[in-house]
Amino acid sequence: MRTLLLSAGLAALTAAASPALAQTAGRQEATRLPPVSVLATRTETRPDEAPATVSVITDRQIEAELVTDIKDLVRFEPGVSVVSQPQRFGAALGTTGRGGNEGFTIRGMGGDRVLMVIDGVRVPDGFTFGAQSVGRGGYADLDLMKSVEILRGPASALYGSDGVAGAVAFTTRDPSDLLRDGESFGARARVGYSSADEGLTASGMMAGRSGAVSGLLAWTRRDASETETAGTVGGTGAARTEANPMDLTSDALLAKAVWDFAPGQSLRLTYDYFDSEMTADVLSGRSATVTRLLADDTTTREGWSLGWRGEDGPGFDSGGLTVYGQTAETRQYTFEGRTPAVDRTRDNTFDNEVFGVSADATRTLGVHRLTVGGDWSRTTQQGVRSGTVPPAGETFPTSAFPKTDFTLAGVFVQDEISLLGGDLRIIPALRWDRYELETADDPLYPGPRADQSDDHISPKLGVVWWTGDHLGLFGSWGEGFKAPTPSQVNNYFGNLAYGYTSAPNPDLKPETSQSVELGVRLRDLTLFGAEVSGQAVVFRSDYQDFISQQVVSGSFTPTDPAVYQWINFTDVEIQGFEARANAWWDNGVSARFAFAWAEGETTSAGVTTRLPTIDPIKVVLGLGYDEPAGRFGGQLITTWSQAKDAADTDGLGCYAAGCATGDDFALVDLTAYWNITDQVTARAGVLNLLDETYSWWSDVRGVAASSAVLDAYTQPGRNFGLSLALRY
Repeated sequence: MRTLLLSAGLAALTAAASPALAQTAGRQEATRLPPVSVLATRTETRPDEAPATVSVITDRQIEAELVTDIKDLVRFEPGVSVVSQPQRFGAALGTTGRGGNEGFTIRGMGGDRVLMVIDGVRVPDGFTFGAQSVGRGGYADLDLMKSVEILRGPASALYGSDGVAGAVAFTTRDPSDLLRDGESFGARARVGYSSADEGLTASGMMAGRSGAVSGLLAWTRRDASETETAGTVGGTGAARTEANPMDLTSDALLAKAVWDFAPGQSLRLTYDYFDSEMTADVLSGRSATVTRLLADDTTTREGWSLGWRGEDGPGFDSGGLTVYGQTAETRQYTFEGRTPAVDRTRDNTFDNEVFGVSADATRTLGVHRLTVGGDWSRTTQQGVRSGTVPPAGETFPTSAFPKTDFTLAGVFVQDEISLLGGDLRIIPALRWDRYELETADDPLYPGPRADQSDDHISPKLGVVWWTGDHLGLFGSWGEGFKAPTPSQVNNYFGNLAYGYTSAPNPDLKPETSQSVELGVRLRDLTLFGAEVSGQAVVFRSDYQDFISQQVVSGSFTPTDPAVYQWINFTDVEIQGFEARANAWWDNGVSARFAFAWAEGETTSAGVTTRLPTIDPIKVVLGLGYDEPAGRFGGQLITTWSQAKDAADTDGLGCYAAGCATGDDFALVDLTAYWNITDQVTARAGVLNLLDETYSWWSDVRGVAASSAVLDAYTQPGRNFGLSLALRY
């Protein structure tokens, strides 16, 4: 059915476009205009002018590399990864793979320690309790994005809580992205296919302009099955290494209206909606006593915003004000058929509703460019566990933490000081934040509860110095912080019959970080007949007061139960080196290079061990060609990953069996495009061309080296992707 739909879509697009549209004449597919980052300084800045390491992945790059999700998005980004394990979870125990794409890990730190925003609005927290695991990477569709920015290092001086290790900003498309100058209507349609999961994508968007008003309407639909592995063991039971059968669907909708009511002044109304559903038959979870294990998970996010943006106003060069709201709901339902025990179900939800406002303004005063701003948001967060046949001593429905109002507020100031004719820029920033967790009587929460509030000051200093036209130096120092979540401050679960319980901690402190990086940059340098740009950077980060759930008292007996509590438990040190370079020749040939290495240690109660969340060395080498007239082109990219050193796997809990460290591996990906006309582009790619058997460390860490199901954690073998896009 998917193949039939894909073929019909391709045929329809080709038939509609081919006879009526002129052949392209001189359109260049790969434009080398430098991208622009807003994430790094809150003002439009070229990445090579930013006082930090930031990557900007554009919509063109997303389409060229046949990206379908955030794991694909960072496959050529050393130092950045996404945890996404195979779905091998249980009904009441085990969460492996339940969270999907769990979120970004930047320089060894991930989870809620990386700030994620969609058009400036925070993505909800991740949440794990019992067999429930809610990731953060499934709330948006990349086909609706204009760009994705990835900032390495603390972001709290400009964005507040959560920016301890870095930040990722998703920016959706605008009407102007589809409308050419002088035109009042534009449209785009695309179909795509991926053999790795039999995924079919269909999207369409259109934009129009009438006078001072413009609008955009966009929609994307995805249908897919389970992502294949290199496993060869089928059947049922824990020995299965083939992927469990799954069906995944998602719909994403984006609507925007823009009113340019005066020169340099605009109002923007945005509505976006995303929902996804995953159904799975977890064959690996069957056993002599479990006859069936079925899952049905849904995720929904709905957001709106109303914003004003202005330029050249009284007292400011540019400024903006945005009011927004967002509702995100997840549900994870599991049915477990048991014998001789009674069948049971688990129905777990995790919901977030947020309302907020943000504002900023920029003013140039001589050599100073001042940016000031602030934001306020209130999130109502609740998690409910329900189902049938609850654990002994527990009744359903229940909550692990009380329904909580979580308020974040902050103000910041940044000064970009330009000296030496603009070649030297010194950029200090300072932000004050306050957070409050307010609980109320919640009949579903059986434990004690406590409110909490605190504030924090986050400074940052950056320097960028271009010593000439081609050589630049940069450095930054900054602090980050992350406020405790409602489920960490208040967390209760009691099972006295088995000798354990958990308790709230109203004295829980924020996690904090200090990071420094120093680097050198090249741009527009002619070398071996090519135009070369790149950078190399060294960095060190120190993290304090990591929040971790630990046993704080008790001996695991009914009379002296063990007490679990979220406490500030661990300090971490990470250091590393990263480098990247790009080269372009006039004949259309291009090359790319990227490298990342890091190591880290974690110290708890005076004991120091290696930090296992850091990815091993990764190197990316690419060679591309774009025909000078822009009619066709492609790229060949090789990715090499070093095996994880066994000495770097301390603390994973693999015991004497050791931890799976994998092997060195090299992947070869080949992609190509053909501009059939100026309006129609076909793309194709063969990924993992050499059919390598491999696993990403981020997915396999924690699995014992002696495990008989290591192949279940492998990535797809040789697979291909296709897409056809029509623009009007």
